[in-house]
Amino acid sequence: MKIFLRCFKPKFYKKCKSATSYMKIRLEIVRKRRIAMIKFLKMDIVEFLKNGLDYDAYRRVHSSFSLAGDEDFLKNDIRVKPNLDGLGALGDLGWYAIRAALFANNFELPKIVAASPGTVLNKSGVILSCGASLSWEDGRTATIYFFGKSSFTTCTKAPFMNPWVNRPSEHTVKTEIPQEACMVREFARLVGEIKNKGAEPDGFWPNISRKTQLVVDAIKESVDKNCEQISLSGR
Repeated sequence: MKIFLRCFKPKFYKKCKSATSYMKIRLEIVRKRRIAMIKFLKMDIVEFLKNGLDYDAYRRVHSSFSLAGDEDFLKNDIRVKPNLDGLGALGDLGWYAIRAALFANNFELPKIVAASPGTVLNKSGVILSCGASLSWEDGRTATIYFFGKSSFTTCTKAPFMNPWVNRPSEHTVKTEIPQEACMVREFARLVGEIKNKGAEPDGFWPNISRKTQLVVDAIKESVDKNCEQISLSGR
């Protein structure tokens, strides 16, 4: 029976098998590129910081993230509903701004976190925009800002002949598949390595996720306490 099937397999079977093999090769290439990119991002600034070259360049960090949410978004999206995502913009946009600040500081937790005055809440008390400052023991600082409606930022210098210090530019990162698919595939790969090869869990992702969430929670606590400074020592 097997010999018969081999002789009379339909053409589409061969095409599907060929397409599947090609897809596996492409996915493997994408996976290797992704791993290489992650290693580069993890080590590039880390080495820069370790070598002590960050004294002037990275003692002050500012990161921001904004979203031009329309009226429908501000009324109906789950991120503005206290019973669905009570952290609002802090738990969504703020996560990215906080992660960027931590990334620039070798993922070291700050000593002090304080929300900035002027936090915007919707009628349900969910954060729509907020700013905060992070401080480290050695004098490093970071400021973050995130806004769920719209935002305009400019950077100027005297004598205002050329107002832009650094003109805005667009940078596009292209991937073979959507970033959500990359995330699921990387997660599946990590689980497969543990299940099938007895590998140890990769502690990098849970570690930086926990640190990011600690800062998120500290900012929320500061907002609730009228911008009081929150210590992260020992957390």
